[in-house]
Amino acid sequence: MAGDWTVSTVTDEFSSNTKQNLRNLYSNQCAICGQRRESPFGHPETEAAHIHPAQHGGPDRETNGLLLCRRCHWGFDSGWLSLRDDHQIIVAPDESADGYEYFHQFRDQSLTTPSTADLGPAARFIQVHRKLFGFDSIDSGDRLTFGGLRSGETSLVDGRCVRIEGAPDEALVVNCSVTDVGPQQVRCTHHRTLETRPVSGTEAPDPLFDDTAAISFEELSQQVQEVKDGYTGIPQKWEWGRLFRRARATSGFSSEELAEKIDVEGASALQIERSEGVYEMFPDREYEENALSYSAIAELQRVFNNADDIRAAYDCIIATGHSLTVKETRVWVEILMADVDVTRERVREEVQTYEELRRKNHAESVRRILDVHAEYESTYGWE
Repeated sequence: MAGDWTVSTVTDEFSSNTKQNLRNLYSNQCAICGQRRESPFGHPETEAAHIHPAQHGGPDRETNGLLLCRRCHWGFDSGWLSLRDDHQIIVAPDESADGYEYFHQFRDQSLTTPSTADLGPAARFIQVHRKLFGFDSIDSGDRLTFGGLRSGETSLVDGRCVRIEGAPDEALVVNCSVTDVGPQQVRCTHHRTLETRPVSGTEAPDPLFDDTAAISFEELSQQVQEVKDGYTGIPQKWEWGRLFRRARATSGFSSEELAEKIDVEGASALQIERSEGVYEMFPDREYEENALSYSAIAELQRVFNNADDIRAAYDCIIATGHSLTVKETRVWVEILMADVDVTRERVREEVQTYEELRRKNHAESVRRILDVHAEYESTYGWE
């Protein structure tokens, strides 16, 4: 069930961009209790809260976040509160514990809807939260991601020890398959340590999107044009994605509505969606320069529904060492989608097969790709 995401560092913090986007999406209002408190100096009390916890591998993304007051944030992170897939609030059933009466009032209420509907909490992150905090049972065969390990052990919020077999000491994050569940412990088998990424430097404030000022679409158009003039390929789409995501979080506009406001050739609704997808794929700009064209990534975006699956397919292609064309990318998509759901674990199994071919004979690896390509074209009739 669980995600298998690469994370930059074990931290409770979202990036400054994501925090600001969440403030804008929820208008500085707690998504659970609806309170909007400020300090005497005008600073909002609300905080950005992870749904799939960062220390357990949750990604830095608006769809993995909520804006909560400090009390509700504590309740959400301590196991009092969770969500159903339809965003209804669930409250833990322990009526005897201190704090129950306050949180009980939110039972079965609906979460505050963000101003941009497609940036609301994603079901796959909500499902992880329910598993980790005891609202849904953890069963054998579940896949969970745990972070910040220093001795191969961790524990759940209900106190059960998670015994991770095969996890190295000093592991940052490991992806595990649950093999045994008991009243005292959950036993997992370690599959691999997730790749760590370099931590981004301190981000400079973006005056265009100062949340104290009204958004200017004329200024936005100018900055979008500057990115278009100064960048090409994936870097251009990443920079566009960052701008578009902030603009939509601020304005509440859909991609179609934002495209109508921007007077820049090529900034269509489809390009806004795809640029935001690139921004989600590479949260720390860690794309490979010239390794895969943006057109090839757009082909992956056409097939897959979320950034995690797109990134998994991208990683698979990059690992082959070949710069594939758009058509060859379609071949890899077909390989990955053959009778299985695309996961990072599945990707790495496929990569291993082609890694062995590549080490033995580079020409054989190329021939294998082209053979599959030819078969794919004859079957599906791609032009």
